[in-house]
Amino acid sequence: MASAVADPERIAIRRARPGDASSVRALVRQLGYEPQDRSFDETFAQVARHPESVVFMACRGVQLVGYLAMSHRPQIRLGGRVAYIDELVVDSSTRGHGIGGELLNQALVHAKGLGCVRVEVLCGTARDAYKRGFYAARGLTEIETAVYRLDLSGTR
Repeated sequence: MASAVADPERIAIRRARPGDASSVRALVRQLGYEPQDRSFDETFAQVARHPESVVFMACRGVQLVGYLAMSHRPQIRLGGRVAYIDELVVDSSTRGHGIGGELLNQALVHAKGLGCVRVEVLCGTARDAYKRGFYAARGLTEIETAVYRLDLSGTR
């Protein structure tokens, strides 16, 4: 009987583990952020195990090539849970090969399983994903809204 050989180009989507922090840190830098090593590892572990969040990892073999972080919570005015895509990044060397779409699909399936009534994502208009119409091409609708921010950390 012939043995099965894993396809090295195949992308596997799995849940994050606290030990994934160093690989994710490199991707966060591609978003233009410079995470602090000690606090980043702790924050990543908190998000990965938080009951109202999920982090999906896209891996090619043992190499992390993308991740998506999603949080969810009940919202009074909608009478149900809302999911938020907090972060989605694919390694710059592998963009344009459907990995972001696979991560987004996994997140949408998860949100439906949670009974979410809405999924939202905040995407800066200067980001490549916005310019390429990544979210619109996948059925998400751009809405008119204003985002107000008060930075309490002094970093962003």
